[in-house]
Amino acid sequence: MDDKKPIAIIAAGLVVAVIGGAWWMMRSEPAPANVTPGAVTATDAPIDKPVSPVELPPLDQMDAFLRPLLAALSSRPELAKWLATDDLVRQLAMAIDRAAAGDSPARDFKVIAPESAFRAAGRGTNRTIDPASYRRYDGLVQTLTSIDASAAARVYKTIRPRLNEAYQGLGHAGRNVDLAVQQTLDILIDTPVIKEPVALVETGAASWAFEDPELEELRPLQKQLLRMGSENVDRVLVWLRAFQAALQ
Repeated sequence: MDDKKPIAIIAAGLVVAVIGGAWWMMRSEPAPANVTPGAVTATDAPIDKPVSPVELPPLDQMDAFLRPLLAALSSRPELAKWLATDDLVRQLAMAIDRAAAGDSPARDFKVIAPESAFRAAGRGTNRTIDPASYRRYDGLVQTLTSIDASAAARVYKTIRPRLNEAYQGLGHAGRNVDLAVQQTLDILIDTPVIKEPVALVETGAASWAFEDPELEELRPLQKQLLRMGSENVDRVLVWLRAFQAALQ
């Protein structure tokens, strides 16, 4: 088990928080008459109220526009650390693309990876995940659960045109990012609940797999969620279900 990979669930969770409104907002809206022809517009007001248009900068200039919007979602240092990186919208689009396929977007979010290494407990063939390994992800889970769902939906509505542009630029021409977000939610919420301790088998030098073959056959994103420990899994799943319900 790569000790950095469980950040994928947090990356995916942050993606869902930022753009989660996508999958239920699939109809297009006519551009206001006073907008310059060809300009991309979006809104940042509550989704159930009339809003004023906001002209977005080009995709390559979105960082300065996006940072204050995302920073307003949470004061957690983990989010601030990621916001200090570049090309945020394309990072989000790439994470959505990977997570929607059930894969890991961890390599796109290494800046928020836990500093300590993964640890296994026990000896010989009786090996389990060391509970201390779970605590490495507490701050990341707190970052996710500190984000308000309705505020995230407003941010999504603001940046969605550029996010969709970045997503389609990954080879998804003609395909909307909305479906990818819905697929990510479905995969994460479908993760089974398991009891601890979680048995492991060694597959190589500092490499581990779940002893239970049914767990090992789960999607990579689901397995990474389970590696964060039942307490963190419960918190993430509760948040995701509440967020999904708020969208509906």
